[in-house]
Amino acid sequence: MNPPDDGSRGQHRHFEDPARYRAAIDGGGSLFSILRRGPFRAELTTARVGRLTIQRGREDLPRLGSSALLPHRTGVLGWYPNIQLPVVRGAQTLAGHWLFLGPGMDSHHRSFGPVDFVALTLNARDLADAAVELIGRQLTLASGAIIRPPAGLGARLMSVIDTALRLAQTVPEVFNAPLAAEALERAVLRPMIMCCIHGETRSETVWRRERVAVAKRFEAAVEASIEQPMLISELCRIVGVSQRTLSAVCREQLSLSPHKYLTLRRLHLSRDALLRLDQHSTTVTEVATSHGFFELGRFSGVYNAMFGEFPSETLRQPLTLSRK
Repeated sequence: MNPPDDGSRGQHRHFEDPARYRAAIDGGGSLFSILRRGPFRAELTTARVGRLTIQRGREDLPRLGSSALLPHRTGVLGWYPNIQLPVVRGAQTLAGHWLFLGPGMDSHHRSFGPVDFVALTLNARDLADAAVELIGRQLTLASGAIIRPPAGLGARLMSVIDTALRLAQTVPEVFNAPLAAEALERAVLRPMIMCCIHGETRSETVWRRERVAVAKRFEAAVEASIEQPMLISELCRIVGVSQRTLSAVCREQLSLSPHKYLTLRRLHLSRDALLRLDQHSTTVTEVATSHGFFELGRFSGVYNAMFGEFPSETLRQPLTLSRK
């Protein structure tokens, strides 16, 4: 189990539960589905320095996930280059590049193995004020813009981020000292803003934004219809696109066909229910049918292929604190 949050502004945590890991990520969306069987291992370091939150997350299994910033939050997202980088918003991420996160921005993320990301987020008003203090004007980047900073600036930003995260792991109490937090905030915000100003910027096209929106509507339609069998043609009608378009969008944004995505979500939600419920008050049949599976033999087979155990084995696990 992970230690309880003691209110410290610097914290390093280990996770074996994907749901708890997702919930601990600032701006973590509702979607987080592991794509390969095996034990889940992740760690998350958080440093809250003044107005700024820095988070570094490392995971070991491929997954499909989403992010969703609050309407007043903004920031940048990048990746350490020692792993295969994920596809975000339908585009392959590249080493040394940063994604600008506009207020309220939501995205799909598809990884193919271990992930090692870093995110810097703060209130949009605070970023605007910090930019005015530093360069005399606000930033004009649009949501989804890709920033490629000059090598020297990028290395400087990563250096101060690593320093802040190292302090969060070794001496987290330093972040409770206002003067230290303020100095470190300036040390991170300055190169972050300079990277945004002096970096080579590629804006997201209207076409790409439309594809992102279609994928989010498809996700919402699947979640709303999880308890009943639903044909892809009916989902297309709800989303408002042709079956050909939906197939292309899902492969681009999710790296899965619509049918595989639908099955994946139903399997993960079924597993969440089996872990949460008491075997004396529910049955595998009830869980399966309430998540759109009506062929119980097929459900057991695909469940076992995905999670390495049969649904009845999951249900029989004791209701530990991690399952409640």
